[in-house]
Amino acid sequence: MPEYPEYLAAFVFAAGGVVNAIVAPHRFSTAVLFCLAVTSAGLGVAGRGTATHPTVATVLAVAALLLALALGLLLLADAVFLVRRYGPQAALRLTGAAGCAVLAVLGLDVVFHAVGGEMFGSLVVAVNAAAGYLTLLFLVFAGYVFVRGRSAPLPETTHVVVLGAGLMGDRPGPLLTRRLERALTVDAARTPDMPGVVFVVSGGQGEDEVRSEAEAMADYLRERGVPAERIVREDRSVNTGQNLRFSAALVDGAAPHHVTVVTSGFHVYRTTLLARRVGVSAHVVGAPTSPAYWLAATLREFAAVLWLDRVCLIGLSLLLAVPVATTVFQR
Repeated sequence: MPEYPEYLAAFVFAAGGVVNAIVAPHRFSTAVLFCLAVTSAGLGVAGRGTATHPTVATVLAVAALLLALALGLLLLADAVFLVRRYGPQAALRLTGAAGCAVLAVLGLDVVFHAVGGEMFGSLVVAVNAAAGYLTLLFLVFAGYVFVRGRSAPLPETTHVVVLGAGLMGDRPGPLLTRRLERALTVDAARTPDMPGVVFVVSGGQGEDEVRSEAEAMADYLRERGVPAERIVREDRSVNTGQNLRFSAALVDGAAPHHVTVVTSGFHVYRTTLLARRVGVSAHVVGAPTSPAYWLAATLREFAAVLWLDRVCLIGLSLLLAVPVATTVFQR
């Protein structure tokens, strides 16, 4: 076995991340590989730094614990606030569960420092490595979402596809209203000598909705002064992939055309991935989201992106077992 297996694993993961960034820069697997590299290196520092550099190891450990505590409390507080406002939706319960999980890991660390034990210590190493890796990966993903959500629309846009979201009664809800207002700014930014954009409103009727989201969006745009002939309805889709495919089919007959897709800022990155997957050429921009809702929505998107490419991303993540095992066996 190499003398420093965790560092060797970190080097291999980092090299894989560089290659992946060159071959497929849009894939989230690049972030997964670099996070695996950082976690592997962190295991090496934690396992060996305690003896050689105890002060540095202590400072890093305290910083990691404080970061985890802050993240856990923030997730839990955000979930409680949103559940009180919007009710116990699945995404909001997921946020609370994530916060409780982070705090539970910290509780496990406290118990270990109180009781000790070799087998218990091995369990703590594995749990902390997995928790640290997932936390780091989520923070990187949040950075992706933050940057991609601020993309600017194409100046030559001819069609704006607005992705549907939940209704409040028969009217667009706050999330959908922000998307529609963002779409209107794309049209308003065009110079007077350019024709107005065509709005493609995309969204079917959910089981708990009184009419299709496309119909509600069309009414909203007409009330805001958009002529009916510049509004195209796509009212069959029930998910983002269908939004993109069905809307593209309506736009493809127009030539030339340049499509800008409008969704919420937290949803831009996954929409871009789905557009590539279904073969739709479109530029995606984001509408602003309430700060209170952004964290919960980003956590949901994080889980959705991992599931979208689950064979690759989860398979790569399981490679974390290699540096964890070497750290445990060398204890």
